[in-house]
Amino acid sequence: MIQQTLPPKTRLKLGRFDAGGELAKLAVAQRRLMPTAAPLVPGYRLAFAYRPAYFATGDYCDFFPRRNGLLATFIGDGSGHGPAASILMTAMRTILHTHPAIHADPGRTLTQVGRMFHDIVTPDLFMTGVYLLFEGGDTVSWASAGQDPPLRVNLQGEIAPPDLTPVRPPLGVLPDEVYPTVRWHLEPGERLFLFTDGLVEARNPADEAFGRPRLRRFLTDLCYRPLEKMVADIVNKAKMHTEGADFEDDFTIVAIERLDGCSG
Repeated sequence: MIQQTLPPKTRLKLGRFDAGGELAKLAVAQRRLMPTAAPLVPGYRLAFAYRPAYFATGDYCDFFPRRNGLLATFIGDGSGHGPAASILMTAMRTILHTHPAIHADPGRTLTQVGRMFHDIVTPDLFMTGVYLLFEGGDTVSWASAGQDPPLRVNLQGEIAPPDLTPVRPPLGVLPDEVYPTVRWHLEPGERLFLFTDGLVEARNPADEAFGRPRLRRFLTDLCYRPLEKMVADIVNKAKMHTEGADFEDDFTIVAIERLDGCSG
């Protein structure tokens, strides 16, 4: 189930213009564009969480039904914060929802998305993202545009070293960038953990980041927990790390577990 926790309401009045109120309206509209629950995927369990740092955010997570009952998911992070980042999120959602033919294998999808995105954003703006496809049975494939690849966790909590070779530049940076597809065969009980960098960049009052090593340690320690509880625990660990301070950046998590067999 999605977790959306808004920061304390603030209001900034500039003359007759209530900036805080307008940002709150923007946030409400934006959240209507986000999914409210993870879909069912035969043979898999999904869980996700979303923690915006400001009223309007640049993080974007979505799910896309494909032919033959398949499903794809995209998790991305627009550059910057606030309204500017929310425009990138909305632009990405528009591209992915209004061009059904764009959904192919993950590398081809990001290659086409990158060209479209480059044409509609200014040169100083971009979006990172991972597109992952459930291919049926034990197979998933993914492509990455400037974002951490999925972390792969086995039943013993061991995390495979991430391979950064397939990671290409963020979407919108280079119009002709070609994104490769990585294909994995998952064993029953294996988990994938996708996240935007706001999670590992969350800082405590001493300016210490939550960090990737800490995240990996918690994923190992919590591997025995049911998937949704593991995600909730990770969010709570990040919140405890900040010692009550607001998150400086949005973060989104999508966790995937392959079940025994393929019946779900």
